[in-house]
Amino acid sequence: MVAMTSQLTILYGTQTGCARDLAERVGRDARERLIDARVISMDEYEVASLPNEKLVIFICSTTGDGDVPDTMMSFWRFLLRRDLSPQSLSSVKCAVFGLGDSAYAQFNVVARKLHARLRQLGGIEFHPIVLGDDQSPNGLAGDIDVWLTSLWSKVLELYPLPIGCEIDTTPKLPVLDY
Repeated sequence: MVAMTSQLTILYGTQTGCARDLAERVGRDARERLIDARVISMDEYEVASLPNEKLVIFICSTTGDGDVPDTMMSFWRFLLRRDLSPQSLSSVKCAVFGLGDSAYAQFNVVARKLHARLRQLGGIEFHPIVLGDDQSPNGLAGDIDVWLTSLWSKVLELYPLPIGCEIDTTPKLPVLDY
């Protein structure tokens, strides 16, 4: 058994579970790449620990008329605090993926606001923000596939696989929750 090469935190904010499903998929993909991945709902994450993270992927949806999902409310309130230094996240590499539908006026507004706030706090963008769209020609699933290909390329530049290790990309069934 080969040891994991690095640590990745995947934080998600969801209303209906779609962002959680994607976060869990990213976590499985990370483990296939020998990356120790933690998948955590933003409301269960100790947000004061964020400045100590090295690599974080944020996955969030927009709900209602541009509202933050319920599982992201306390996290978002903390990030909006005025007493946070503009250098609070200066050692945190991050990427944001938003799940949305361009048929709505506030398309992916939560992901865009999160991305902007992370940058205001000094977060280092290691991958450009991606705004997944249910209305795109290949649907949200197509946007996700393109994003994941690009994301893993960037992550493996930061944390290359150990010499002699290969990625097992054979399709696997996800673990089902009952």
